[in-house]
Amino acid sequence: MAEEKLTKKQRKALEFKNKTAEERKEDKAEKVERKRKLEEEEAAQAPKKRKTRRGKKGKGVNNGTGPRFILFVGNLPYDIQQAELVSHFKAANPDRIRLRADKGIAFLEFDNDNQEIQSKMEVALRMHHSTLRERKINVELTVGGGGNSKFRLEKIKSKNDKMNQDRNEKIRKTITTKKDAKEKSTESSPAPTGGIHPDRARMIG
Repeated sequence: MAEEKLTKKQRKALEFKNKTAEERKEDKAEKVERKRKLEEEEAAQAPKKRKTRRGKKGKGVNNGTGPRFILFVGNLPYDIQQAELVSHFKAANPDRIRLRADKGIAFLEFDNDNQEIQSKMEVALRMHHSTLRERKINVELTVGGGGNSKFRLEKIKSKNDKMNQDRNEKIRKTITTKKDAKEKSTESSPAPTGGIHPDRARMIG
């Protein structure tokens, strides 16, 4: 009777049994070395990552004096022109406006070498939901760089949540102040005199 033909799996198992512990160690070391070399070759062939401005921590823009401050503008018309944005944000006077008309977005950049940066950014942020060509635009805080990493999205969300809380607080204070002023004016005004002018009523009384 002819010897039963072994499958590939069975042959490997038989070879493994016949090998000594020392030979097995050598095989494992060879395998690890092969894998390491392969990874090195792949890394060498992979295209180098383009350095972004974020990689320089934003210091390449304003003569190395520190990072820029960026605001995101969304919901823009796709055929918006740079001149229209410059005109719309004239009061905020950003140092640069980077327009991505194909995506309907733009970025307002403020260099931190300017003393009025805080007030300029506040003016721009107050233009959130302002109308530009019959569209309500969004003006929000953002962070430098790009991508949709979880950390970056959380950072943007927390910044914008805090800003919205501040906005709501300001609105609440304004409403309260107006209400108080109205109540004071009601208290100080004389009691109604049945349609008679207050001065005339005093003369009669």
